[in-house]
Amino acid sequence: MRPLHLIPALCILASCASDQRQSENKFTGMLFAMHTTSAHHFNVEYGVEGYYVGFFDALQYDEEKNFMYRNKITVAIDSLNEQTVFGHSIVAGNMRPFKGAYTKNGEAYTVIAREPGDDQYDGEFMFELHADKNTITGKWKSYNKTLAVTEREYMLEKKEFAYNAEYDLPDYLPEEGLFGTYEEASDKSEALTADVYKINPSKVLLKKEDVENMYQADLEVMRNSIYARHGYSFRNRKMRYLFDNMVEWYMPVSIDITSELTEIERKNIDLIKRYELHAEKYYDVFGR
Repeated sequence: MRPLHLIPALCILASCASDQRQSENKFTGMLFAMHTTSAHHFNVEYGVEGYYVGFFDALQYDEEKNFMYRNKITVAIDSLNEQTVFGHSIVAGNMRPFKGAYTKNGEAYTVIAREPGDDQYDGEFMFELHADKNTITGKWKSYNKTLAVTEREYMLEKKEFAYNAEYDLPDYLPEEGLFGTYEEASDKSEALTADVYKINPSKVLLKKEDVENMYQADLEVMRNSIYARHGYSFRNRKMRYLFDNMVEWYMPVSIDITSELTEIERKNIDLIKRYELHAEKYYDVFGR
């Protein structure tokens, strides 16, 4: 028979566990409410708050699985108190809050911060933040050990984000084999043409004559360049590969930029989508 004096203790433990879960859920909800917009305003008290951007490289991975070796990641340090750091990460179309303890030695902060754990891609960040160098260096380990990538490393630099309609696509985008990189092998390879650089759809209102003879790949990149200027983090692998690796000004800071679009951009997106749907799919680099 269970001793009666243990029952109150067990109730207290259950109540504490419930309170802790409610507290964690409240924390997660609050952070998601804070970070669903593309523009985040930091209350700077410690001097290290802000965005840090760089590459999120695979360190431990399963070669038999299909994965992206490198993604661009932005880590936001949102706020600190005397013991805890609060922040969020934006990578591969996913935005996740984290919090954790830190120790400070001079200008260096040593941080161990955990994501909530209710997403299959959540994990733990371990990094050094150097206030004098404006850098973050560290590792991330997944809670889910069945993922293709269970550990990544990163070296990030502090950078402010600002929307700029003047940002153009670089003219050194590869025109051959770009979209063959993550597609099934075939005798054809999707590629870009020089048309993709001709017009900046964040600045100029497009006419049907501008887009009616463009290839689908060019139209897709042109349309997504609008989202990229607003800091949209791409889930689409092709777009993520292109903007992460080949567009220097690109910085992922949001997973929803709908409310940030200008009137010109909204009209251009609608026009491009209409022609993108029926355009010839790709420029065949083997058929030239």
